[in-house]
Amino acid sequence: MRFSVALLLGAALWGAPEWVLIRTVDGTVVEGRSSGRVGEISLAQILSVHNAAAASALEAGRIQTGLAAIQAQDRKARDQAVEELTSIGLPVMTPLLDIYEDTDQHEPRPLYRLFERLIPSHADGFDRTLSLVRLRDGTSRRTALPEGTLEVQAEGGGKSALPWSKIRTLAVRQKLVRRSVQVHSIRHSTQIEYMDTGVILSAGSRLDSTALGFVRLSWNADGWASDANGLTKPGSPAYKTNLVDGHPFGALVGRVGADGEVFFLGKKASKTGLPAGRLGVAINDNRHWQNNLGSFYVTVAATDAYDAGEAQ
Repeated sequence: MRFSVALLLGAALWGAPEWVLIRTVDGTVVEGRSSGRVGEISLAQILSVHNAAAASALEAGRIQTGLAAIQAQDRKARDQAVEELTSIGLPVMTPLLDIYEDTDQHEPRPLYRLFERLIPSHADGFDRTLSLVRLRDGTSRRTALPEGTLEVQAEGGGKSALPWSKIRTLAVRQKLVRRSVQVHSIRHSTQIEYMDTGVILSAGSRLDSTALGFVRLSWNADGWASDANGLTKPGSPAYKTNLVDGHPFGALVGRVGADGEVFFLGKKASKTGLPAGRLGVAINDNRHWQNNLGSFYVTVAATDAYDAGEAQ
């Protein structure tokens, strides 16, 4: 199925303009208002659009470099690469599948988990050339995108017409984005990787979170067990503090973007003034994470935010 060309024809015909966040194939980020459509689908019906067209020369280079970084030892470079490749999206699928090896060392490996960040299993299929449109009603469509342009008006008033062929991803701002996720003490340890909530905050977002559950950071040693607020005292006499990297062991923490400052969430939090960017959450721990057990069941709710993908 190929959608018809869709242009911005005005609010009277298409409905009120929606805030959109666009990443182009050259890595440029554009945010503004648009009343355009994706074929017969209005932006008001859409959460996000992910273009499956072949990678640009710039993207191809970043994919190659990023996949190498994810397999290397530099944690900062790895996290940045995971975020970059998640943002590029569908064109990463085939190069990623090509480098997987048949080993049993899948968990907790960020390279292995990257795949579901690119495409949810319910939307995967045999034709990798089809783009993905995620809808507000919870359904997804794999289809070809229009051949026309999408007009976007920036906050300052300037207008631009972006060809769909140059739009890699598009997300439509929602009044409220809510996620209920399971944050695992190994897979989502700060030492391995943050759970990508799929939520992109705007500069005006308010973030509320609650967390239930109990995790063990040292098998049967109850001194190393905690709820989402983390340890209130050292877990054993060998430790002089209950903190690691400035926050309690075992606490639920968050960050915005791979380079973002880590902040405490705990059992309940409400935050404003966070930077715009992709929200991640994790359980705080040191490099001895292999004896962790348990999960937190976390609900996050962000106002004026973008739903860019499912939590992974």
